[in-house]
Formats: sequence, C-alpha cells, structure tokens
Amino acid sequence: MDRNSARLIDIFYLVFGSILLGFSLAAFTIPNKIATGGLTGVATIVYHIVGTPVGLVVFVGNLILISLQAWLIGVKSAWKTLLSIVVVSATIEIMMNLLQIPVLTRDPILACLYGGIFSGIGVGLAFKAGGTTGGMDIVSQILHAKYHVPVGDVILITNIMVTCLAGWAFGPELALYGLITVFFSGKVIDAVLEGMSVFRTVMIISSHSDEIGWAIIEELHRGVTCLNGYGVYSGKPTNVLLTAVRRKEMPILRNLIYDFDPNAFVIVGDARQVLGRGFINLDEEVRREKDV
Repeated sequence: MDRNSARLIDIFYLVFGSILLGFSLAAFTIPNKIATGGLTGVATIVYHIVGTPVGLVVFVGNLILISLQAWLIGVKSAWKTLLSIVVVSATIEIMMNLLQIPVLTRDPILACLYGGIFSGIGVGLAFKAGGTTGGMDIVSQILHAKYHVPVGDVILITNIMVTCLAGWAFGPELALYGLITVFFSGKVIDAVLEGMSVFRTVMIISSHSDEIGWAIIEELHRGVTCLNGYGVYSGKPTNVLLTAVRRKEMPILRNLIYDFDPNAFVIVGDARQVLGRGFINLDEEVRREKDV
C-alpha cells in the first residue's frame, strides 16, 4: 500500500469514527443526561445546566488542550486529532440542532449500552488510524510526558471527577449510568483495536512433540516453536510446543494431537492479536500507529 492510499484510509477511519462518536452522544447519552467521562462528559453537564452547545464546548476545550500540548511537549500527528474533534463537534451540532434527530431511547440502560457501543467503535477507529478524539487523551499525554504520570491513572482520575460532577448535577443514579457507558465503550475500543479474540495460543506438552509439530505444519500450515522444558515431578527434560491457530481450527488441532498422543497435556488460551505471517500484517499495524 502506497503512502497516499494509507493516508486516505486513515482519513476515512478518522471521519467515520468521529461521526459515530458524535452520533452516540447526540442520539443516546446527551439527551439522557449521561456524562460519559472526559471532556464530552463535562460538555454534557454544562449543556444541561447552562445551555452552552455541546459541540462548541468540545471544540473550544480541545483547541485549548492541543495548544497546551504543542507548547509543552510538541505535537505529532496533530492534524489527525484536529480533524477528529472538528468532525465530532460538527456532527453533534448538526444532529442535535440542524437535523434535530429524535432521541432513540429514553431507557437509561439502552442509552448506556448503545451509546457505549457506538462511541467505542468511533474512538477505536480513530485510534486505529493513529489519531485520538482529544479530551483527556491529550491531558494524559501531557502529564505523562512532563511528570511521568501513568496514562491509565490520569484517565481513571478524570473519569471519577466527571462522575462526581455528574452526580452533583444530575443525581447519583445518572452518574452511575455514565460509568456503565465508559465500561462498555472501553470494551468495544479493545475489540476494534485488537479484534474479537478469534485466535488461540496453544501449548502442547508431549513425548511425541516432533510428530505433532510436523503434523501441525503439514495439516494446518501453521508455524510451531519447540521450547525446552523440564518436568519438575518426573525430573526429566521435555519439549513444549507453542503455536497459534484460528478459533475454527481448534477441533482439527485437538484431533491431530489426540491421534499422536492421547495423553498429551494441552493448554489453550485466548489471543487478542497474532501478528506475523499467516495472521495480521505487522507492518500494517505499526504503520497505523505512526504519522503517515
């Protein structure tokens, strides 16, 4: 993939992801007074108390944060974050004021669930393109660069602060609904970035490791690594096979192992991502994390 094609794909991810994020806010969380944490949560609270447009608060707040980031630590791929916040802010205002889309649900549980799903997909796509949706992501980058504060701690603390503010403004029940949205959104972001765990890592301990290893290579066309192990109970050296397969290939692998050694000891684990030949292209994943 050439540089221009890669940039166009990144722009598509950023724009589409930002539209989904704006839609989730306009159709689900803002009308139901659910503060989702971060700058959008603050904007939701300000909107219901003062009446200031959410898109305006998100846009101005992010511009201030980006300027502060550029002054303190410099900005890499700033155009991606700037594009994202412009689209998110515009989407919120267009949907809420110009199109006046109807509120899709007044059930707070449904609003939390679908708001979290759509916002998670949107933010995940922006991250996949190497950008961010601004807000607390920028604050966490500044504090991490200047004072080595862990990024996760900053996001956690700010979400707690926004939740407390929402509890004061809307009551504790709606504040707790906001935490549910943050939880769902985080899970969906992980799924977008790392996949739905369709891969399995498998460790095989067997006295027939050579036969099983070659069978995996020939039958499943998967790579296998043989590790040197030591049986503590038996006091003897042993071989441990390590391989990765797709979920649908597990029945074939189990039968294959059983054919050679019914007494084999097999450990199967979920893998969010498997990068490399035959799976996800490592070069493609790394490229998305860099400025193109």
